Amino acid sequence: MELGCKVALITGGAQGIGAASARLFAKEGAAVAVADLGAERLGALEREIGAAGGRMMGVRADCGKAGDIERMIDEVAAAFGGLDILVAGAIFRPTKPLMEVTEADLDRALEVNVKGYFLSVQRAVPEFRKRGGGKVVLISSTFGFAGAPNFSVYCTCKGAVVNMARALTYELAGEGINVNAVAPGPIMTEGMRELIAADPAIESHRTACMPLPRFGTPEEVAEAILFLASGRSDYVHGHNLVVDGGYLAV
Repeated sequence: MELGCKVALITGGAQGIGAASARLFAKEGAAVAVADLGAERLGALEREIGAAGGRMMGVRADCGKAGDIERMIDEVAAAFGGLDILVAGAIFRPTKPLMEVTEADLDRALEVNVKGYFLSVQRAVPEFRKRGGGKVVLISSTFGFAGAPNFSVYCTCKGAVVNMARALTYELAGEGINVNAVAPGPIMTEGMRELIAADPAIESHRTACMPLPRFGTPEEVAEAILFLASGRSDYVHGHNLVVDGGYLAV
């Protein structure tokens, strides 16, 4: 088991890529904590992983609020005896044209997608130091490298996450703390299904020019996250691992 005796926290992880990662981490031997606002989804995932023989605890938290972030990490460390892995994956994604974006949209997006990631790492570092090191995987996006109409706020946030992984590496690599990011491309998550239901053209537009013309699965992204969370990536620092079916190669 790749993560035997490790403790992992996944933020925004009650569905999609986060939930797929929680299942995989538990299968690989980690004690997994998942933080999310969706109590019902958390409970369902906890029961599913428990029934499969894994260990998971759900923590209801707003992953953009400093107080909730501090509390969730304290709860995880107390319950499992420490923390080894942080996967920061909570998202808020307003999809609006520039002139329709409100200040509230922008504030909430920056709070969840940027500030929340930064504060989660900041609060996790003392726990990592107690263990002699740790792994941070930030969920960025191909939207951190390329633009798209109606995604200006999200692209701005994910671009910040791309550079956050690089910048934090300078401060933390020497302490045995790896900070990397995974940049998913078009992935068929619950959120993506909702976007496609509202605008069916999204699917054909996203895949038309891709070398591999299909959406990826959350499980395919989870495998990349597992690599960066495991000992196999000990010499990988400040990297953004793109999982996109060749989307950015075009």
